[in-house]
Amino acid sequence: MEHIFLKSFHVAGFTYYEGAFVFNELKIGTKIDLIYEEGNVHDDFAVELRYKGKKLGYIPREQNKEIAIILKAGHEIFDAVVQQISKDTHPEKQVRVGVFVKTKRKSKSKKTK
Repeated sequence: MEHIFLKSFHVAGFTYYEGAFVFNELKIGTKIDLIYEEGNVHDDFAVELRYKGKKLGYIPREQNKEIAIILKAGHEIFDAVVQQISKDTHPEKQVRVGVFVKTKRKSKSKKTK
């Protein structure tokens, strides 16, 4: 399956959640789960970022709306991966995640007579 790049961002709220518990396991290319958080009182379009069930934080508010709408509708068209790890920076800038849209492979169909 091929992918189309959609967006990249630092994990919002990384300081406040469970990222420190799994930080040493995160590497470039590590898959991150995207979960629409229904009922979030601070953001109607909140999308959690999780790794092995641990909440790392959120997609930043200014970048989450389209992804949240698609996830809320039940579509699983995204792959999210760690793009950058910066151990010596502020926790809110330590992990950058990239989101890609999965593409459907076009099958070569045989013409029938």
